Amino acid sequence: MAGKGLDYDYIIVGAGSAGCVLANRPSEDGKSSVLVLEAGPADKSLMIHMPAAVYRVWSDPKLNWNYQSEVEREMANRAIPVPQGRVLGGSSSINSMVYLRGHPTDYDRWALEHGLPSWDYAHCLPYFRKSERSERGENAWRGGSGPLGVSIGKTPNVLYDAFVAAGAEAGVGSSDDLNGFRPEGLARYDSTKWNGRRCSAAVAYLHPVAHRANLHIMTGSHVERLILEGNRAVGVVFQTDGGPTTIQACQEVILSGGAINSPHLLMVSGIGPADVLKRANISVKHELPGMGQNLQDHIDFMMQWHCTKPVSINHLANPLVKAAVGAQWLLTQGGPVSSNIWEAGGVVRTESGLVAPNIQYHFCPVCIDHIGSEIKLKQGFQINVSQLRQDSRGHLEPVDGNSRTPPRIFFNFLANEHDRKELVEGLKLTRHIVNQPAFNEYRGVELKPGPDVKTEIQMLEYVRRNAATEFHPSCTCRMGCDKMAVVDETLKVRGIESLRVVDASVMPNVISANLNATVMMIAEKAADAVRNVAPLHPQRPRFFFDQD
Repeated sequence: MAGKGLDYDYIIVGAGSAGCVLANRPSEDGKSSVLVLEAGPADKSLMIHMPAAVYRVWSDPKLNWNYQSEVEREMANRAIPVPQGRVLGGSSSINSMVYLRGHPTDYDRWALEHGLPSWDYAHCLPYFRKSERSERGENAWRGGSGPLGVSIGKTPNVLYDAFVAAGAEAGVGSSDDLNGFRPEGLARYDSTKWNGRRCSAAVAYLHPVAHRANLHIMTGSHVERLILEGNRAVGVVFQTDGGPTTIQACQEVILSGGAINSPHLLMVSGIGPADVLKRANISVKHELPGMGQNLQDHIDFMMQWHCTKPVSINHLANPLVKAAVGAQWLLTQGGPVSSNIWEAGGVVRTESGLVAPNIQYHFCPVCIDHIGSEIKLKQGFQINVSQLRQDSRGHLEPVDGNSRTPPRIFFNFLANEHDRKELVEGLKLTRHIVNQPAFNEYRGVELKPGPDVKTEIQMLEYVRRNAATEFHPSCTCRMGCDKMAVVDETLKVRGIESLRVVDASVMPNVISANLNATVMMIAEKAADAVRNVAPLHPQRPRFFFDQD
């Protein structure tokens, strides 16, 4: 090795939504030494912190791993882009900032179906509240003094209002707070913004404590493999511009690289399904058959309508307007570019008999077309439609033992008849919502899929050719008690001492929402387990669907 560094109590691999939380909490005592290794750069780009610049940052190759799936047979033989944040803050520095926790039944399902009683909703809610500083103020559902700034979507635009009003008219309902008493229906979304700026995990958890003498943050540090001594993780080998370095962990190595990078690093280090590792010429050091399996994501497609009145925000594409609103934001942190654009949406049921919502919407008051690397704004409005609980399952696997070689990713989207049917029903329901009276003043011709797409066969073909992921890969190191579980209830890797995984990969099933809020909750909860601190007392306020 070119170098051997000092020992640390904890080594955290990845400074994303979970890694930033874990850097903060175990270093609070001023005694435990913590090293955070992030492959990407510091989050210095102004575009990261300007909410409306979201499309600029998630398409920036300097800030994104830019993975791609293998060709998906049921998706018109297309490879699907898989963005993942590669920067301090991880995906919380490049995402659309929607703050949504998912339905309470998501967590109760984890507990009941996977033997994880400490992960039901009542045990998770205190950690959501601990994390959050809500602009709404503290109540039974929301946190008021946590590090993560969460703002209410309140940019004035009649199209947002029409969308939310159409929810009640269409019978899918509306909500004042999707993270509160009524976690269903259409609503104004909350977002991880504060004072007009993105509040990423790095902004919330990392930057305020970066001065701690016992916390060391290294960017541009790519972890090549874990160091194992028998069945114990004792450190990592990572690469910087200065060459490879070995670092020892006295207490634990914690992987927080996300649902792609964490299982990939484990597998190239020899931990995973024996047959998969052998095909990649990797020596098997510990067999875990569930590693890299159970890949889940939200499949997502877009619908667009022309707007008959000039109330959409396509004028922001004008270079002069763009310069003016950019200057306004620089001076005041306000104006149009302080919006994350996707300020409305919701979670709904395509049929009344379902236990929980199965479709999610993201609404914006403009049509967004991607032409190569360029973005074109058109007068109109756009709704992205996502399936929340697909039956199809994917997996990922290493190509070889080099952690820099991107893994092969197989989503297996639309392989299941249930998924195909549900997405078609989602398309129909979206048309039903837009056809409500609330949109009468603004609804023009349907641009995508378009009025010629009428039959279910045509609708499904549109989905096949246009759907992608909602950038929510998860569940590849799932927790549980059965032989296919990768981590236990405290997120320790089964069969390996001093090694945990803490990120979206540990979810047993993907939640019915954007993942960022939940990943930070998981990390807050895991931080107590790492420090051997008594967990917060469970809380279960009432919801609108509770029976008397």
